[in-house]
Amino acid sequence: MRLPALLLLPALLLGSAHAADLSGVKTYLDRHLTTQISGAAALKQAADTYYAAAQKVGFNYSALRTPATRTALQAARAAWQKASPAYENIEGIVAGVPALADFDLNLDAGTSSGEDAVTFDLTLPGGTVLKRPGNLFGVTEGTLWGTVSAYRAGVAFDVNGNGKTDFGDQLPDARVLKAAADALHTQSLALQNTARAWTPTRADVFGALVGNVPTVGPVFFEDWKSSPFVLGTRSDRRDFVVISRLRDLQGNVASWQAMYAGLKSDVRARDAALDAQISAGLGELAAFVDRLVAREAQRRYTPEQAESLQREAQNRATVLTGRLTQAAARLGVNVQ
Repeated sequence: MRLPALLLLPALLLGSAHAADLSGVKTYLDRHLTTQISGAAALKQAADTYYAAAQKVGFNYSALRTPATRTALQAARAAWQKASPAYENIEGIVAGVPALADFDLNLDAGTSSGEDAVTFDLTLPGGTVLKRPGNLFGVTEGTLWGTVSAYRAGVAFDVNGNGKTDFGDQLPDARVLKAAADALHTQSLALQNTARAWTPTRADVFGALVGNVPTVGPVFFEDWKSSPFVLGTRSDRRDFVVISRLRDLQGNVASWQAMYAGLKSDVRARDAALDAQISAGLGELAAFVDRLVAREAQRRYTPEQAESLQREAQNRATVLTGRLTQAAARLGVNVQ
């Protein structure tokens, strides 16, 4: 979730430097990064296995319709589904902290062009270069589930082995999958190294919160409304189609709660009533999203319902952002 330019402005905070203890933010970040890296490593291993098999048959993908291929691709998908939610649980921190924000661009939010374009090119085995391919979770998702036609091998295959033709029953291009999985693993490790060297300040944490919380409606719900989770087969999205953006939002809200936990004692000491309002607002937003996720597991929301829920969620986020901005001011951290 790359923050829109206007929403990044609040991250330019001035004022006091270090809070009493923000070590919990780093602990939270490192714990989920460890899970992300574990998933990324497993994805890399499965992609390497698939690539080696494709190379062995001269990239004759028809010859790859085997049980061994199914095992490798199922392992790759499972690994992606481990790494991606782990990242969503820390994205609220990564995207909002200037020292870390480029990793959010390259891992989960960047596009192929414009001011939000990723900062890398993807070099495939053999030397082909994909210029600014978009973020790595998106490239690997589009390759593993075939939502990006250029990343498919052009051969149908029953990946889940249920004997039916389902979403994603395509063999991926082994070169793209290997290159993207390698890059995802490398970027995840680099993020961990950078995060471990980072010393959080109140400006960092307030900036991440004030910059991220307003994205509930214009980022998460907007993506969700155009996805198969709302539109079904009418959706033409190529990313955020395997895991609902409501689940992604659930992870982001958890990161906001973890960040505020590091600020809570300072805010409470200065304004106990304001702290109570912020804590309650975060808790209520988390519970609201939890309810939506639970209901989505049982039925699909209509576009009209999604619009109404977006308004309600954004109203909550707007109130919460105002209170966080007020708390920053009360502590001498000026939001510009």
